[in-house]
Amino acid sequence: MNQREQLPAISVVVPTYNAGRYVEEAVTSVLAQDFRDFELLLIDDGSTDNTADVVSRFAVDPRVRLLRNERNMGLIATLHRAYAECRAPLIARMDSDDICAPDRFGKQVAFLREHPDVAIVGGAIRFFGNVAPNVFTFPLAHADIHPAMLFYCPLAHPALMFRRELLDQGIIRYDDAFRHAEDYHLWSRLLLQVNAANLPEVVLDYRLHAQQVSSDSSDKQYAASLRVRRQMLQECGVDPTDDEIVLHESVILERPVARTDYLPALAAWFVRLEAAARQSGYWDEQALHRLLKGKFIDTARRVGADLSPLANVTPTASFVSTEDVTTVSHEASRASLAARVKRRLKSMVWQWRARRSKS
Repeated sequence: MNQREQLPAISVVVPTYNAGRYVEEAVTSVLAQDFRDFELLLIDDGSTDNTADVVSRFAVDPRVRLLRNERNMGLIATLHRAYAECRAPLIARMDSDDICAPDRFGKQVAFLREHPDVAIVGGAIRFFGNVAPNVFTFPLAHADIHPAMLFYCPLAHPALMFRRELLDQGIIRYDDAFRHAEDYHLWSRLLLQVNAANLPEVVLDYRLHAQQVSSDSSDKQYAASLRVRRQMLQECGVDPTDDEIVLHESVILERPVARTDYLPALAAWFVRLEAAARQSGYWDEQALHRLLKGKFIDTARRVGADLSPLANVTPTASFVSTEDVTTVSHEASRASLAARVKRRLKSMVWQWRARRSKS
């Protein structure tokens, strides 16, 4: 058997840092995958707890490779080192405190084999830990994933699998200038060059716990994420004013701006985005319109606005039709309080994730 035949199908990268409390459960979930043809790279970033002792127990499995940084180098440098060690044609990411669904690798490998035009595949995630378990889904097709980047990162980093060619071509490189939002920045660049997709099924249980969050890292991550969004806007030909940035971020944060013309101003901003998309081809026009329409209607409902007059005047009529008024009213009459609370919880939790870093 030659060396090529001995290569695993997947290289699984799990960076660890002071993860002794959770890493055993994470690694066990990887080794218990239905799809078993992989190597697991456990790379410790100079942990000061018992992480090294815990992961060393897994060295008896021939699929496990243990790496260790002599000093703490941070997540970006650690990932780059681990990627350089990967041997397989497919790379899977995983965090040291999450849990893989047992069929994750099999489903993602099958999808990439069936869709050679897709370079990255993720999937739905289920939050657990400090919150009641609940599922968060993402847009499935590339056309919808790309414009969603304007509001959040629709690719869950620890749930992704991607093709090795992205490493060989130097496309997968995290920029230290965007620390705390390095994955968000990476995908904002990558989605201009390759196609991504998400599976509708849950592929990862995503743990939330107190160790992950500090006000300092949250502030830094939000600032870095805002820089990513500004960069995307400028590249599609939009140089937003400060007021337009405030309007845009109000949708992300679900904090309406205290101004009497809030909804017309928001609609005017969205119209400007659509005009830029038509001129630049930066996003799929239809997908962008669906996204902005949904965001506008959700925002209008959040502020308790009557949709009827909005459907009859510009610029709000671009995002609200008479049919929308009827549909939304019908849905509102049927929706229970519990369902509305659940939707709000999902949004709050993902915003929390979007502002914190596991690094």
